[in-house]
This record gives sequence, C-alpha cells and structure tokens, in this order.
Amino acid sequence: MPFSHNTVVVAIFGPTAVGKSSVGASVAAAAGGEIISADSMQVYRGLPILTDQPPAQLLARVPHHLVGSLPPGEEYSAARFDREAGATIAAVAGRGRLPIVVGGTGLYIRALLGDFSFAGRGEAGSRRRWEALIAREGKEAALARLQQLDPGAAAGIDAGNPRRLARALEAAESGRPLSAQRDRLWSPRSKYRVLSFGLELPREELYRRIDERVERMLAAGALDEVRTALAGPVSRTAAQAIGFGELAACLEGKLTLDEAAAAIRQKSRRYAKRQLTWMRKMPDIVRIDLAGETADRAVDVIIERLRAAGLAAGPDPAP
Repeated sequence: MPFSHNTVVVAIFGPTAVGKSSVGASVAAAAGGEIISADSMQVYRGLPILTDQPPAQLLARVPHHLVGSLPPGEEYSAARFDREAGATIAAVAGRGRLPIVVGGTGLYIRALLGDFSFAGRGEAGSRRRWEALIAREGKEAALARLQQLDPGAAAGIDAGNPRRLARALEAAESGRPLSAQRDRLWSPRSKYRVLSFGLELPREELYRRIDERVERMLAAGALDEVRTALAGPVSRTAAQAIGFGELAACLEGKLTLDEAAAAIRQKSRRYAKRQLTWMRKMPDIVRIDLAGETADRAVDVIIERLRAAGLAAGPDPAP
C-alpha cells in the first residue's frame, strides 16, 4: 500500500482474552470510527465461536470489517490482509470516519501499519519444496534445518506452525532471512499517522480469562462449528485456528473433550505470551494496564489521547 501520512489510524493491540473487541467498539462509538479487524482467524465465516469473533451486539453497534468475510476453504496471508485492510482504511477515511485497527496478530499489524516489505520470496516452488519436506520429515527436521540457515529466526519461531517454518526456510534460502528483517520491520517509518495502544493484564488474570474463554467456547458449540467446517474444504490457514486441530482430533476419537480443552488452554497461553512479546516491540505504543480495572478504563485513556490529538470530541466515552 502507498504511504499516506495524512491518514490517521488508531491501533488497539493486546493478547487474546484481554478485551480488545469491547474496547475497540466503545472507542469507535465515541470517536466516530469503524473497526478493521487484524485477526488472522476472525476473518473466517462459520467459526465465530472458535475464533472469538465480536458478538452480535458489538457488530451492530459500530461497523466492522474483515470479520467473518471468508469461507474456511480459502487461504489467507499477511500480504493479502495488507492489501484488503489498506483499501478498507482508505474507504473509511474517505467517508470522514476514523479507522481503528483492532487485533492481536502481530505480523498483520506490522504488514498494515509499518514500513513492511514482503521480501524474502524464493524462486518459484521454493516454499512448496519446504512444505513437502515438513510433510515428509516432520517439523523437528525442518526446525533443525532452519537453525542451520537462520538461527535467529529459529530461536523465535512458532515451531508448531508448519506454514511459518516453510516461510522462514524460504526466506533464508532466498538470502533475505527473516532475522535480518525483524528490526527493520519496526522502523520509525509508517504508512499512516498511527496512534497505538496496547492492552495488558497480569499473567495470572490473563490466564484465568483464557481458561474461562475456553470453557465458554466449548459450552457455546465450538465442537459443532468444527464438525460443520470439516464437512467442506478447510484451508491450511483456517485449520491453524487455536482449537481447530484439537477439536478435530476429538471428533476423530484421538482426544477426549477434556484433553482437547487442556491442549487449547495451553496453546492459548503460549500464544498470549508471544502476543505480549510483539506488543513490547511496537514503537510508540501506549500500554494500558487493566489490572483491577474494567474495560472502561482503557476506553477513557484512549479517548483522552484522541481528544488531545484533535481526533475525538463530544460525549464522554462511557455509556
């Protein structure tokens, strides 16, 4: 996307279960904004429970974009998100509204807002070769190969994600390893004038919320969502949604529901830790600690900052 420093974008980031959706909707309602979701899994239709999409009352309260817009059989990527979200930001700003990017997928935030290049593509077929190696020899063998080619990328990668392993191996083979790109991706340059906010909680409180979310998700019918999705095509990206593989294994009789729930809780906690690491690297981010506070506290802080920047006026954000 071209750079547009005349366009102001608000970004609200944070780990899973911290309450981003509620805060984002309240800020949008108070500031005349629209939400652009930066969540790699909430983009899929048919999986609103599993991917924790904003509830109907929030979707009705303010416009949301890139939520439930793709079938599970379709692939998605940071490059595609960059194109689609960038076009959405331009349309929202063109209507005189405030674009508010809300999500927890750090790479998507980087791709959309930062001075990001999708360099590191190998020659035709490079990624497919690495994907074939992973399928043939396993993720451990791929990680060992990545440790040889790009130790820095290997040290920080989600080794359980075969797609990211293949992408890192492709970049290393191309001569533009991901480890060499990492710091540059958070350069001071930005495509927009960005006001970034990060929501956080003490680890114990965050983990408690994650555990409660998993219980609600299962009680609300996530298993049936996965069963329905498996009746049709499921892309590699959709299948990477936390809980999808575990519940699919449950349906196949490989895991009990309790075992699947425990695995989902553990994977969600690990993901939250990675999200917090991303957040701490984001430049000029205003971190909002919600320990002992309600979501209204974050809304008040953000609206106060927007008013100071001349981007919000009128009624108080609290309902």
